[in-house]
Amino acid sequence: MSREVSDRVWMIFYPAGLALTAIRLIVQTGSWLEIWLSISITVAISLLLPYLGLWGGADGKGFICLALMNPLVPAVGGNLLHIVDPLFPLVVFCNAYVASLFALLYPIQRNVRMHRRQRLFEGLEDESYLHKAMALLTGYKVPVNELESKSHLFLLESIRSQESTVRRRFEFNLRVDLDNSEELAEIKRAADSGLLGGGIWVSPGLPFLVFVTLGLAISVLLGDVVWSIISTLMRGIVVLF
Repeated sequence: MSREVSDRVWMIFYPAGLALTAIRLIVQTGSWLEIWLSISITVAISLLLPYLGLWGGADGKGFICLALMNPLVPAVGGNLLHIVDPLFPLVVFCNAYVASLFALLYPIQRNVRMHRRQRLFEGLEDESYLHKAMALLTGYKVPVNELESKSHLFLLESIRSQESTVRRRFEFNLRVDLDNSEELAEIKRAADSGLLGGGIWVSPGLPFLVFVTLGLAISVLLGDVVWSIISTLMRGIVVLF
């Protein structure tokens, strides 16, 4: 199953988004600057993050599509939280990262259950407590034979064979476009030689477009969650002092 979004999708939604933006520019003549600012910032983010390897190409294309369709906060009403920033894509962007934090619950609960059956850090005992904590929050162990069949899994450790032993260490990388073919081949050789047992640490890689969709839903239903948290903390600090 492919993780890519066909360009045919954007061939449909981009013209629709441009048409909506054109209508909005005609109807809301006083919002031209904010609309162009919103679209420009979104395009810059959507080009920069894939270039840095932090997003996939479809994530950036989807974010641009959102800006074309809703450059400013839609007048839907009913938000439980107040939206201060008029640039709607930035509100969605922040809420999407808040939504992505809930993805940490899956590896945490999986590691808690797995800890009862096997040693999680076998062969990685010398790694720092910080690296182990990061692995527990962002990844889990899977059998080596699952690596080739599950393309959404990204390696969290590297293997170096040394005669009759292997050296294992955690390796965290934020890029989503890395070519791990050499590392996968090294891991498979070590496993086939019986030098690697107990599984390998990986991180599940969900397309950020999933969280952008969740961020959109949160923005419409609840508003700007990040700003609400910050403003609540600020009010609490004012009350204390």
